[in-house]
Amino acid sequence: MKFNRMVWQWLIGAFLLVWILFSAPKLTYMQSFFNIIGLLLLFIGIMGRLYATLYIGGMKNSGSDGNSFISDGIYSVCRNPLYFFSFIALLGILFLKGQLILVAIIAVIFLIIYRFTILSEEKFLSDNFGESYKEFLKSTPRFFPDFSKFTYSQKLEIRPFFLHKEIKRAFVWIFGAFCIYLVSFLQSFGVLPVLITSY
Repeated sequence: MKFNRMVWQWLIGAFLLVWILFSAPKLTYMQSFFNIIGLLLLFIGIMGRLYATLYIGGMKNSGSDGNSFISDGIYSVCRNPLYFFSFIALLGILFLKGQLILVAIIAVIFLIIYRFTILSEEKFLSDNFGESYKEFLKSTPRFFPDFSKFTYSQKLEIRPFFLHKEIKRAFVWIFGAFCIYLVSFLQSFGVLPVLITSY
């Protein structure tokens, strides 16, 4: 059976929604610290995705010239920076909830799901670009960046449509953070019930 990332994303999203709505953190004295970490990770995730989009927007499968892949800028240090920075932003939002168990569970699930996604994409790109892409696979980390390998070209082709699309996505991430705070606010006034508390 073919792996379907979107189905899993919807399932995990439903689980997250229920958990966030009806649970509360036990480590309330740590909440300010978790908020700082969460907002910092969210900012890094959003900015990282915007930067990666400058390089890859609409050119993932064919490159800027129609027959090559993107391998400079942020793509010189990580083969999948959009997924990596999504991971960072997601962790940021989860830290705002203040439940370390939730952070750990979702981090593991995310890494498992996106491993299958990345392997599938690598096979497609290897078939498409051959030996040059296979060399890229050998020299560039799959997920966690190695910034010692950073290189960039003097010119960059930017496709505004994809950049604007990513800016809209940034507001979705910010809205997610707002919803976490809203839920906590409503729980503090008893509007939303707290069914479980967890670390």
